[in-house]
Amino acid sequence: MRKLLKALAAGTVLLAYVGSGKGKTTAGLGLLLRAWGHGMRVLAAFMMKTPRYMGEEVGELKALRRLGIGVVTLDEFGSPSAMFESILEVLDEYDVVLLDEFNYAVRQGLLEPSDVLRLARARAHAILTGNYVWQELYAADMISEVRLVKHYYPKRVAVRGLDW
Repeated sequence: MRKLLKALAAGTVLLAYVGSGKGKTTAGLGLLLRAWGHGMRVLAAFMMKTPRYMGEEVGELKALRRLGIGVVTLDEFGSPSAMFESILEVLDEYDVVLLDEFNYAVRQGLLEPSDVLRLARARAHAILTGNYVWQELYAADMISEVRLVKHYYPKRVAVRGLDW
C-alpha cells in the first residue's frame, strides 16, 4: 500500500469507476478521449468484454479504431492475466491506459488484488472500471461510484449505439 501511495505522489494518477450502474466504461472512455485530444498517448484494454455483440463489432471499438487509438481485447490474449502482463511490458509507452473491467477480473480471481500496485509503478495514468471494490483499490486517487437507480433492461434488450 505504501508503494502505491508513493507512486501516486510522484505523478501517476489511478482512477476507478465502480458500482452497479451503467456508465463505468463510458466514463473511462471519456477520460481516454480527453487525454487523446490533448495529444497524449492512450491505450484502451478491454479485459473481460467480447469485442463483438450480436454479430457486430461493438461501437466503442469501432470508434477507437477509426480515431487511431490503440485497442487490445481479451480475444487477442486468451486471459486477463496474459493481457495484463503484456500491457505492463508496454505501459511506459503510454500516458493514459484504460483497463476496462479490471475490477471484475479481480473479483473473478483472474487477476490478483495486489496487481493494482504494479500499475502504480508505471508512469502512465491508469483508469480502472468494474463493479467491484477491494482493499488495495482504496489507495486510488479517485473512486467514483456509478449507482443504478433505474434501467430499461427488464423491459427490453440492449440498444444498439447505447449499450453496444
